[in-house]
Amino acid sequence: MPSWPNSNETSDTDDDEYMDDYNSMQMEYFQTPDTVIDPSFSGLVVESDRRCILYRQRPGRFVAFEGTDTGRRFIGCATMDGVNCGVLEWVDAPWPVILQRCLTKLWDMYHEENLGRVQDKAHEIEAEKLKKELDSLANQYSQLVDDVSKLFDYQDGKKSHDMDYTSQAINELKEKKHQLDEKAKIEVQMEKLKLKKEQRCILQSQADIIQNTRKAMKEIQVERDLLKEEKKKLEHVISELLKAGHGCKEKLDKIKEVVMEE
Repeated sequence: MPSWPNSNETSDTDDDEYMDDYNSMQMEYFQTPDTVIDPSFSGLVVESDRRCILYRQRPGRFVAFEGTDTGRRFIGCATMDGVNCGVLEWVDAPWPVILQRCLTKLWDMYHEENLGRVQDKAHEIEAEKLKKELDSLANQYSQLVDDVSKLFDYQDGKKSHDMDYTSQAINELKEKKHQLDEKAKIEVQMEKLKLKKEQRCILQSQADIIQNTRKAMKEIQVERDLLKEEKKKLEHVISELLKAGHGCKEKLDKIKEVVMEE
């Protein structure tokens, strides 16, 4: 990680070194994650003279809200307009692997839900399009009925079989319109059932993730408790050996120091 120049010692030479550091920085520091407001960790860093690379301004305190870094605090460029320098320093270490996996799964579920909303919008557009087609067919039907009525008025004196033919044509048009209406209703109902099924799957996935996360955290706590018990037993054995005068006292003291450090 490159060193950061002191604002009180800047000069032309420092500017050249400053740009060299900038060019040699790992690109990961320029990937600024999305952030969330945390009143307990916000504002500019005023305790030191550290400055950002591009603008040489005081950096700010932020809390990441993206991917496996969600919840981690970091020091980063406070510039909101233009190119952002990115992360200058992570305050919190990376989360445990199991927590990173949980965060990844939750973010995947979030993106899948957003995708579902987009698909719902597409279904709404398709349903609206179908409704417009039905309205157009209804208008055409009404126009046809008017034309037929005019034809009846015009051919009032013709033979009865001509009237029967026209009446049959009207009935066929009515039957076709009815079939189209039923087909549209069935398609809309199928889309609604499909959306409900997808929503149930998303809710079940969320419940499974939460349950697995709680189970994993309980297992970690149990392992910690077991380690604490083993540590107490080892401290007791060392104390008994020291009291009895067995072994090398200097070595036992060193072992005891190591145990206390853990």
